[in-house]
Amino acid sequence: MSKPLQSFIIGLGIASIVFALYGVFNGDKFIEALRGIVIGASLIGAIVINQHRNKKSE
Repeated sequence: MSKPLQSFIIGLGIASIVFALYGVFNGDKFIEALRGIVIGASLIGAIVINQHRNKKSE
C-alpha cells in the first residue's frame, strides 16, 4: 500500500473519531457516536497492523 494512501486512511480514521466526539460534546448520546469511534479506530488499526506485517516480512 502506498504512503499517500496510508496517510489518507489514517486521516480518515482520525476525522471519524474527532467528528464522533464532537457530536457527543454537542449533545448526542455516546452510544450513537460509538459507531464513528469504532470505524475510525479500526481504520487506523488496519494500517498499523499492515505496517507491522510488512516490517516483519522484510
